[in-house]
Amino acid sequence: MTTKLKETLTICEQIFKNCDIDYDELMGKDIDKDFFEDYQNTRIINSFLFNYSKLQDKIGAKLLKQLLYELKEIDNTSIPMIDVLNILEKLEILEKTQWDNLRDIRNLLAHEYPFCIQERIENIKLTLESYEMLKNIYKRVKNATKSI
Repeated sequence: MTTKLKETLTICEQIFKNCDIDYDELMGKDIDKDFFEDYQNTRIINSFLFNYSKLQDKIGAKLLKQLLYELKEIDNTSIPMIDVLNILEKLEILEKTQWDNLRDIRNLLAHEYPFCIQERIENIKLTLESYEMLKNIYKRVKNATKSI
């Protein structure tokens, strides 16, 4: 395994560690309209969403391509994401629809309006639910690195 792949895995591990702290705290709270009246809750949400987005970026833009490159499935890392996902699906590392769902949820977060509390609550709950999916994808990717 190359140093580059090891570094990317280490960065992902640290981001997951931070995200897990916020996730655990959020799972113990009722996320409703009153939730946002406490600034500390808003900080936790913002931290979780920031790290969640960073993980998707790091995994999607770097880790998945580096993995395929080191598995000798691709010749360079400048291939389109759709091709990356198709190869990963063929290798049974992830299902393309899972990654598409994660991307859709992230897009919802990027386009929500903070004054629409109900929409924000629904998006946060979707993100919390999808976090486990992101963790499972990462675990499968990490397992695939063991053969390198």
